[in-house]
Amino acid sequence: MFVFVYQESANGSAARVLPENETRVLPKYIYFNELVSAFGDRMWQFAIPILFMDVWPTSLLPTILYTFVLNLAMFLLMPIAGSWIDSMSRLPLMVTTIVVDNVSVIASCFLLKATVASKNQHLLWSIFSAIVLISIPGQLAVNVGRVALEKDWVPVVCEGDSKSLTVLNSRLKIIDLSCKFIAPMIFGIILQLMGPDVEKRVSWGSNIVIMYNLLMALPEGICIYRVYFGCHRLATAPKKKKLAGNPLWKFYDGWRVFVSHPICLSCLSFSILFTTVLSPGSLLIAFLKWVGVMEGLLGASIGFGALCGLLGASLFPYMHEDKNGNERISLSTIGLSSVWLWFLHLFPIAVVLIIRQSNITTLPPLVTGTVILFFVCVGRTWLWVFDLAANQLLQERVSEGIRGRVSGVQSGNNQLFTVVIYALGLIFHRPDEFYILCYASIFSVLLSAILFTVWYIRYSDISKFTEAVPLSMNTTPEVMVLNDKSA
Repeated sequence: MFVFVYQESANGSAARVLPENETRVLPKYIYFNELVSAFGDRMWQFAIPILFMDVWPTSLLPTILYTFVLNLAMFLLMPIAGSWIDSMSRLPLMVTTIVVDNVSVIASCFLLKATVASKNQHLLWSIFSAIVLISIPGQLAVNVGRVALEKDWVPVVCEGDSKSLTVLNSRLKIIDLSCKFIAPMIFGIILQLMGPDVEKRVSWGSNIVIMYNLLMALPEGICIYRVYFGCHRLATAPKKKKLAGNPLWKFYDGWRVFVSHPICLSCLSFSILFTTVLSPGSLLIAFLKWVGVMEGLLGASIGFGALCGLLGASLFPYMHEDKNGNERISLSTIGLSSVWLWFLHLFPIAVVLIIRQSNITTLPPLVTGTVILFFVCVGRTWLWVFDLAANQLLQERVSEGIRGRVSGVQSGNNQLFTVVIYALGLIFHRPDEFYILCYASIFSVLLSAILFTVWYIRYSDISKFTEAVPLSMNTTPEVMVLNDKSA
């Protein structure tokens, strides 16, 4: 039985704080929340294109339009939403994101079910437009909730302990990568059991997503509640200042803070990596199937890529610190080495494509496909190491007062570069032009590595890294000098 304790918060209100014996299990609440949230998000991301193809079996246009519009909307809205993280109280913000996300997904599922009853094409496209419009606030809620939890709550819960932060980040990434592999597999198996009947597949597929969101919304909220009241700094933090201004001003303010911050180049380096087709996704799989790679090998590559990603997430804590919490390799050095290792793993792919295009020698399709799959999958070990290093650099080197805006702009940039590769895919859509997308992807990784190298030369030395970014145009600069522990 738990006894709750009330403490006076910094803003004068009573904050209910959990006893010490329960605060020790806070990471478990965070892990469970990540499991519930990531599993639902990954299942929905997989379900949407599958169910769209059932409704529109002869066209990829709905899937492309849905992805394009959502990513473009996130690029425009996330810099604005970042100011909410900096100005809104933590618990109401997280509860709002959970409610909006679940309502949006459930409403979209009911609209999807309505498509199978309609034979009128105009009505079908009207329903599709409604799904896209409803999905925008839902996706925004997902992104805001993820940024708030990972970039704001997690560093506060760890209370400046770099070792705890490293372990927590690594385990959250392992959970996310596991859900990325397991959730689509489970949903796909269930959908396959429904047979070829379109109405049955869409109806049952939508019902599965609806039931999951209805059942898991409350446990997700309880976990957030426990973490909030279990962490003294979260529950008793001073009331955040409201940031005035209309959405256009907040968009500009977010970008102004982001560009002015020393972490800017590191964040841009990470975001540019989203301009890629060299991942075990639909575009790469479609191309490899075209060149003649067997379906069994393609399926195995997805599992192998997931295992390599999990290896990278598991390797990161051991690279950064030993068991006693002593630093082995600094975060900035891990980031520098891992992004260049990711590029080096893609270099053989460029060589194979050049040989194939120039007809220097004849390469069997199986050789081409195997080389591409092997180096893409193995290289993802270093991609996820870089992901974790860049994420923790942002957590440790950006102060709480502006972390939401910096993270919001970075998240928006991730979506923008995703839009770029989809736009290139629309231009160079023929299979024999896919090599252009591969070259663009390899170039983006090279550019990312160069940008991070520039950042490393300028700011890896902790003594040169000092924040001096105003919270808004009407406030004085907030200066944060970092200690050696966060290097």
